[in-house]
Amino acid sequence: MSKIKGGDAMLFVEGKSISYATSHTLHLAGETQDTSNKDEGGGGWASSEVSIISWDASSDNFYSTDGQGNNFDTLFSYMVNKTIITGVFGVKSSSAENVPEGGWSYTTPYYKGNCVINDLSLNAPVGEYATFTAQLQGVGPLTRITT
Repeated sequence: MSKIKGGDAMLFVEGKSISYATSHTLHLAGETQDTSNKDEGGGGWASSEVSIISWDASSDNFYSTDGQGNNFDTLFSYMVNKTIITGVFGVKSSSAENVPEGGWSYTTPYYKGNCVINDLSLNAPVGEYATFTAQLQGVGPLTRITT
């Protein structure tokens, strides 16, 4: 079995990784509709079907004004301008220890969809590094790309 390390799976926004990321998450959810009836399940068991699927992604990062990928300022601009962006969740294509010039890129397979940034938080505690979190909400389908 081929296992993927968490440090190799990344979130990309408009083709670029997010600088100084510590964690990325991709989440899919299905809203269900009750389809219980007297003719199926003997009347004693509930029945449901998925009526709509949604997806979102998040990124936890150290705050910096440099880096080879998207930083807080770039994501801030996307959010306040209500820009629909392309999000990709995939495995980085390089096994390098440090980010290459121009940023990380990804390889197939990966998951791709349009999204908006619906939450952006900057945290600056005394005596610690400043961090930020970005939450992306899917706008339409998320597609698995294999080629």
